Amino acid sequence: MMENLRKALLLGTGFSLMSCVAYAAEDEDGSLDLIELDENLDDAEKPEELQPGVYEGEVQDVQKQTSSKGNQYFAVKFVIPPEQIPADLREGFPDGAVLYWNRQVVPKKGDRRATWNLKRFIEALGLPTNTNAIDPNDWMGQRARIRVRMGKWEGQERAEIQSVEAAESEARPAGRTAARSQRVVEEAPAPKAKARARR
Repeated sequence: MMENLRKALLLGTGFSLMSCVAYAAEDEDGSLDLIELDENLDDAEKPEELQPGVYEGEVQDVQKQTSSKGNQYFAVKFVIPPEQIPADLREGFPDGAVLYWNRQVVPKKGDRRATWNLKRFIEALGLPTNTNAIDPNDWMGQRARIRVRMGKWEGQERAEIQSVEAAESEARPAGRTAARSQRVVEEAPAPKAKARARR
């Protein structure tokens, strides 16, 4: 059970600690204690998801994991601070929104694509790339822009990281991104009239 909970957290599956505070502990012999909830589990509702947009997140944990196909990757935990979350959702994220970037493959010897992707990730974190040795511990506390989109996991919509980019310009929460896209659409020139066919 604890292993399943750990996997769910690494995959970024959402559940609200505010609505369902629980306590579970392992005894020395590995058995589990009773879980005490502060509400009836039947009353638990899916929390609202973070809106799509561009935010600035901070790396707060890095774990090396192995995929079902045997490939190693870094599970990077990003936290978006509460002040960047739209006001109408902020109550559901008192400690910020937690999202995981699970696409950073550990390069194998000769894997140029994974090495290139790692370089781009290191650049996005603002760390030097002129090196032959990477220490993932150096990623802790670094900030980057993270582009958030809606995805699906086990048939349910959830917010997920689409890309990690350099934090060189101000992050834009979802509302501002949508407004900017609307301006671009409105400023587009009107289509030209069709040319008349020659007789």
